[in-house]
Amino acid sequence: MGDAMKRWAGFGGWAAALMLAAVPAGAAAPTYPARTILLFVASWCAPCHGEIAALPRLSEAAGSWTVLVVPIDRGRATAAMLAGVPVAQRWVPDAARMAAMRDDLFGGTAGLPFSVAVGGDGRPCGVHRGVLSAARVAALRAGCGG
Repeated sequence: MGDAMKRWAGFGGWAAALMLAAVPAGAAAPTYPARTILLFVASWCAPCHGEIAALPRLSEAAGSWTVLVVPIDRGRATAAMLAGVPVAQRWVPDAARMAAMRDDLFGGTAGLPFSVAVGGDGRPCGVHRGVLSAARVAALRAGCGG
């Protein structure tokens, strides 16, 4: 991570950090775990904590799909937040993969909460901006043919 990105991320300017972490031109769009709902969270995002508390209901609504919690920040507060998430429902991509995901997915997003549905082909097929509910999980899955 570059010094500028660290400085912006340290000030909570994650949006600026996301812009600084762009993928080089010509890089292929990343693929994601198939048949998943990616729930992007951060330790400083109060609604994200509520989504994690609702994870059992969200997972039930996902049916045969998997809800994966994806932290966009690191540190003690994030580790504490993830402590209550089953290991099978955590996805913590390395820094390079996270940068590619930010470039691919976060372009039209004002912030968190943010969720992405990924179809059987490993490509995004639905997006939700705002707090995720069980009904919205079911709608995302249905909209992706699941």
